[in-house]
Amino acid sequence: MRWLEPDVPIFFDIYMFNWTNPERFPEEKPNFEEIGPYRYQEHRRHVNISWHPENGTIGYRTLRSWVWDESSVGSQDDIITTIDVITASAIYQARFSGFIEQKLVSLTLTSSQHTKVSVTARASEFLFEGYEDPLLNLAKLMPASVRGGAPALDRFGWFFSRNNTDTDGYMEVTSGTRDGLPGQILRWNYQDHIPFYDGECSKLSGSAGEYIPRNLTEDSKLTMYVPDLCRTVNMEFVESGVQNGLKYNKYEVNERSFDNSSTSPENTCFCKGECAWGGVMNVSACRFGSPAFITLPHFLHGDPALLDQVTGMNPDPDKHSFYFAVEPKLGVPIDVAGRFQFNVYVEPSDHITLYENMPRMLFPVFWVEQKAKIDPKIISELRTVRGILDWGPTFCACFAVVIALLVTAITCCTKRTEYTRPHDLLKPYEKPKDEAEMKLNPI
Repeated sequence: MRWLEPDVPIFFDIYMFNWTNPERFPEEKPNFEEIGPYRYQEHRRHVNISWHPENGTIGYRTLRSWVWDESSVGSQDDIITTIDVITASAIYQARFSGFIEQKLVSLTLTSSQHTKVSVTARASEFLFEGYEDPLLNLAKLMPASVRGGAPALDRFGWFFSRNNTDTDGYMEVTSGTRDGLPGQILRWNYQDHIPFYDGECSKLSGSAGEYIPRNLTEDSKLTMYVPDLCRTVNMEFVESGVQNGLKYNKYEVNERSFDNSSTSPENTCFCKGECAWGGVMNVSACRFGSPAFITLPHFLHGDPALLDQVTGMNPDPDKHSFYFAVEPKLGVPIDVAGRFQFNVYVEPSDHITLYENMPRMLFPVFWVEQKAKIDPKIISELRTVRGILDWGPTFCACFAVVIALLVTAITCCTKRTEYTRPHDLLKPYEKPKDEAEMKLNPI
């Protein structure tokens, strides 16, 4: 069953930003060099499946694993320098604390040898292996409430401890056994709303990522729930095209999807505090209070101010857009690229020495791309199905006309036979006889 364990190849590409001039910061703008991709093959399997026929739903978890792929451009031993997110997180969580608490944070950073805003490690350590940090040992001694609910860890890495786990959480979706489309999210982690937001932003809606609505048009929106972002994302139509003879509609995340409240009032409830730039999504609420902000890669569709504060960013819609190319009649994705960039928010702090001269900005750290393209054999099958859907009504209409003509012809012949004897049709024409002759010479 393909839903249980999808067999479409998925590649998970990670591009890291190497900070090349940290020793001259903040006098100089930070300059970034993109390195990668670091490529992993991703495998997904749905586990702990429970069927609920009484309400037409399915509950499950998704086990995800990643294996290093030799086609990677980057090496796992590459040395990368980036913003120290552990330090940035500690300062971010203390931003509303009083003078004494912030001075204690400043003293703790100094005593634990956190005297730089940057950190350097191997690419593999930043990704899945993790690296050690004295602050992590200190954090383990603190209650979870002080850590923002974050688990106590010995090492830190962006994907540390995620391999072979179900970090997407519990999902409950429609099964399609009742009216409606399967795979539409109803509950996430046993809740029927998103607990990190209020109002409209807390509503769970859209596809869980595997089933797309049928009969899509240029006016349609693709609505999808993305667990890594802890929110629903809308994609809008941008163009149509043909791939291997199969028509598709392309839907993308655009500037409104990640926009801030000043230009898109409907996004106000997503801000949760800092919402200064367009094209930025604040996900700190679902990342244990860390200063995690999401954009499209290279600040694509983002506020121009984001690009003004750094160098090395080169947004390109062809390389950095987030899109779904879908066969519109059947609702089958044929080409998908999920892309987003992780950034760390920083701002100056009057009472924490390390951040006294820190500008208010977003530090790009890495961006990811999950790309999947359907097998050409399946596209051939879809073309056949689409052909039946397109030509089926026409064929049925023509067939109905032919049947009607045949029925009419048969009916006419039947009526003619009923009133005319067979030998009348073979008898030569004769002049009608008068009544007397007909009585003497009956037929």
